[in-house]
Amino acid sequence: MKLTRLLTQNLDNPIGLGCTKPCFCYTLQSEERGSRQTACQILAASSPELLEEGRADLWDSGKMQEERNYAIPYEGAPLASRQEVFWKARVWDEKGNVSLWSGPASFEMGLLEEKDWKAAWIGQGDDFTGDKSAAPAIVGRFTVKARDRVKRARLYISGLGLFTAGVNGKPLSENLFEPGESEFNRRVYYVTYDILPFLQEGENAVGVVLGNGQYVNFAVDPVMKKGDGTLSEKHRYQKDDTIFLKDGICGNKKLLAQVELTMEDGAVVIAAASSEAWKTGESPVTFQNWYGGEDYDGVKALQMKGWDTPEAELKGWGNAAVMEPPKGKLAAREFLPIRIWERWTAVSVVRLPDGNWLVDMGKNSAGFVCLRLENTQPYAGQKIELYPGEVLKADGSGVDQASCTQSCDTLYQCRVMDSYVVAGTGSEKWHPHFCYHGFQYVEVAGFPGIPTVENFEGCAVRLMNEKHSDFETDQEMLNAVNRMTDRSIESNMMCSFTDCPQIEKLGWLETTQLMFSSMAAGYDIRSWIPKIMDDMQDAQVTEELLGEAPMKNDPESYPGFAFDRFDNRETEEAGFVPGIAPEYFRIGRLFKDPNWGGACVMTPWYYYMEYGDEGILRKNFGMMRGYVDHLERQSVNGVLKGYAHMGEWGQLNEETPAALVATCAFYLQAVTLSRIAGILEETKLQERYRNLAERIRSGFYEDGECWRPEEESYGNGSQASFGCALFSGIVPQEKEEAALRGLMAAVTARGDHLSSGEVGLKQVFHALASCGENDTVYRMVMNPTAPSYRHHVDQGLTTLPEFWNYTELWNGLGRSRNHAMMGHVKEWLCRFVLGITPVEPGYGRVRIRPWLNEEISRVKGSVFTVRGKVKVECSRRDGQILMVTVIPVGAKAEVFVPFEEGKRCFLDGEEFHDFVKTEGGYIRIDGVPSGRYEWSVR
Repeated sequence: MKLTRLLTQNLDNPIGLGCTKPCFCYTLQSEERGSRQTACQILAASSPELLEEGRADLWDSGKMQEERNYAIPYEGAPLASRQEVFWKARVWDEKGNVSLWSGPASFEMGLLEEKDWKAAWIGQGDDFTGDKSAAPAIVGRFTVKARDRVKRARLYISGLGLFTAGVNGKPLSENLFEPGESEFNRRVYYVTYDILPFLQEGENAVGVVLGNGQYVNFAVDPVMKKGDGTLSEKHRYQKDDTIFLKDGICGNKKLLAQVELTMEDGAVVIAAASSEAWKTGESPVTFQNWYGGEDYDGVKALQMKGWDTPEAELKGWGNAAVMEPPKGKLAAREFLPIRIWERWTAVSVVRLPDGNWLVDMGKNSAGFVCLRLENTQPYAGQKIELYPGEVLKADGSGVDQASCTQSCDTLYQCRVMDSYVVAGTGSEKWHPHFCYHGFQYVEVAGFPGIPTVENFEGCAVRLMNEKHSDFETDQEMLNAVNRMTDRSIESNMMCSFTDCPQIEKLGWLETTQLMFSSMAAGYDIRSWIPKIMDDMQDAQVTEELLGEAPMKNDPESYPGFAFDRFDNRETEEAGFVPGIAPEYFRIGRLFKDPNWGGACVMTPWYYYMEYGDEGILRKNFGMMRGYVDHLERQSVNGVLKGYAHMGEWGQLNEETPAALVATCAFYLQAVTLSRIAGILEETKLQERYRNLAERIRSGFYEDGECWRPEEESYGNGSQASFGCALFSGIVPQEKEEAALRGLMAAVTARGDHLSSGEVGLKQVFHALASCGENDTVYRMVMNPTAPSYRHHVDQGLTTLPEFWNYTELWNGLGRSRNHAMMGHVKEWLCRFVLGITPVEPGYGRVRIRPWLNEEISRVKGSVFTVRGKVKVECSRRDGQILMVTVIPVGAKAEVFVPFEEGKRCFLDGEEFHDFVKTEGGYIRIDGVPSGRYEWSVR
């Protein structure tokens, strides 16, 4: 066997880690069938030379009887700040043969102790009253002596809300929106950069530009309207509808930065630390807002050229002010950055009647347009304005920003706009750095000359979770549905799994659990989900938080918040988890629901099933217990009556009882928590939550809103009523068949149309498909009339809208055309059409059961697992079934091959008999070990 892709904390050779017992993983490759790991050995050393020699001065695990190639915790010498660790591994296979050692991997610790930080938080000052929408520049200079003897150079840096950083005039990375969003009152991330390649002998400079992000929010810098309702003179869109502003969740821009040099002799020199000696001044970014856009002055940038180099004079710049630190504690970032992941050229540019230009980028995206200009010398000082939008005005006169602003563009006379002042240097290129948008179209005003498509480059951004998996069929409409869903997932894969890339950009929690399998089917989200779990922990109400003083009533410092309208204090009890995390907004009557807060239970569970790492269960067990205990206190006879705010969000012409949806979720969470307690060997708690689940079930069947015994029907008889009951497991086994019949009847009653919202939709699809009703799901997905996924594609949509009736206003307001919340079709496509499903945690045992019908004669794809890719290709041709399966090292599979009576099965060309015939037209082969297999039925 061969070891490849060694990761630490699910990251590739990371620097600046905060976890002192990081986990290792690697991928195993073998050409032989049945290969599996039976033992492993890991060596960790303080230098690559020692590792090469096999002298493991930090950790020699010895031969461990371990079958897992993932989530192996470091158990060596205690790790200190800045510690470098180099490691490698080898394994023993099922025959006792030992592999060669892997190549080396490495990781490096960050600053683990508060005393390691000598830098101060600096900026424009806590009492700064100037323009908070502009992005200030900050410069710190330092001297490097004996550059050739510097072994390592690190910049440890955090900037709130966002920052870009460079050394000696060169940007340090392509990362966007650093350092990453968090519950700023509890946790603030810092980033570690390797700056050795940027250093020079003698004088050096760190240059930073600070943006607002979610930290300098509407309360601090209102750009749409103020707390008293008066409109801002800046007239830019901004989300501002919270009823609760947490103390420390927002504040003024600030920077923390520390440059450290490690010399050849091991000495650590703090070469620079942010202080009042650093200089601050204006930057070319004259306006930036997380929602409202960014303005950049190219003329000013030309005049300031070189400001972030040691040679700049910095005339007129003042000293930075030392500021109060943010309330949250510093934490090392251990998840991937956000970057531009896709670039493409506009598809068309046409002139509008008013002289503006309409640019069609061809597909809805989360990101921005990069302007590419040539021959600009005659146009210095000319301002180009870019107005992004998802849809066009009905009369075709330009973009309609209602779906990007929730109609605030008309209600509050605001807009979303990026602008660029031409420098006049000839060839120019620019895109925003402190915001992104949801858009397909851009209306352009003030363009110099006649634009072409080459002037507008689309840039899609997301957190860089790797896309490992693929899916395709010979049914092109299904492929289009899959692409549409993938693009919606990608558009919201940011520091949180956001709801949309324009109106809110918030981490609504329900999708992290409801869409988990859909996301994991396409992307490696192992380092991302633990970050989201930290957000949930930080947002959970605790006794400690309840004991803290509420935020001071201070309209002068927070002119955007209506202190006179809201009590602004925590109203929920300990254990409560809100619907959004980080909780930048608590929206009235839309913050409490077990399918949202209950993500604190279900997301770790799905993570465990997908990746086999029980560490996430252990780390979050206390939060789970606190939340389920909170729900228990809020329930009446086990039923959550009047508790859930969102219920079956997004349902169409349906009124599924919120009590049913919420209580099914409560039941599932209690059952799941009992299972988790068992895994963690908490036997008393396992019994406690099992008994709670039974009490919930009893109360459910005694409640007339949940169960109607005279009709043997659930809720109001909607698809979601049956789907939620079946999926949650609250339906006793003897009632399952009748419940499935009820669900089928509910689908038929709608003419095979979807009616469920985001909660019920997943559960309806899963309940049907797991009971062998793929044909029914297929008809719903492919229904030619609305609402259906096919209808979305036929209407030209390239991402999923929030609601099925997306062209209608919601409470009089425009809504997003780029939501991932209805993307549950992705799970169905991968788990039930491609047919790859984990049976045991981490795909130790996997089910492969591809599905073909009269319109699908070929399906092909793969799913990423911690053991490697599971692949399948299945086709029907000339009366034969041809099927190829690839099972990764260490896994075993239940393989289901489509089969017809009177035909024979062959494996690798030879007749095969060791199978069992099953219902639904399949034969099943159990315990198929790793390797590549070619099956045929003829």
